[in-house]
Amino acid sequence: MTGARIRQLDYVTQTKGVYLDNYDPDGTRHGGLPTYPYRWAPPGLLTVRQLRAKQLRPGGQDIAAQIIWRRGRRVAYLYREDLAKPKRTATPAQLAAIDKALRARRICSTCRTEKPYYIARSLGECNDCHDQWRFTCS
Repeated sequence: MTGARIRQLDYVTQTKGVYLDNYDPDGTRHGGLPTYPYRWAPPGLLTVRQLRAKQLRPGGQDIAAQIIWRRGRRVAYLYREDLAKPKRTATPAQLAAIDKALRARRICSTCRTEKPYYIARSLGECNDCHDQWRFTCS
């Protein structure tokens, strides 16, 4: 698999004698996967987050390339934008289930009132009930 070559990086590696470990558009050093340095991905290749920002998803396509930075400790996989599919939308039943679950997170288990904030799982009850218990015990 051969990826797109980047003219600036080719120029630096061929004329200046600079060795770029993370620039491997042919994939010979990185298991056949084209590899680019951080912020040097060719146009048309996007990460999952970049696809999500454009309301797209990989849609089952294979990884097209990768970006490696921080001396190989960080990797981001790149997908082709032209093969990406639109994000799926939730059904009305799914949206209703999400609303019900989020509402349940706002109901206090002690006083059974709905609060305008999510109740902390560490407390298990609203701030009013927790403060009332704390002040009566001290």
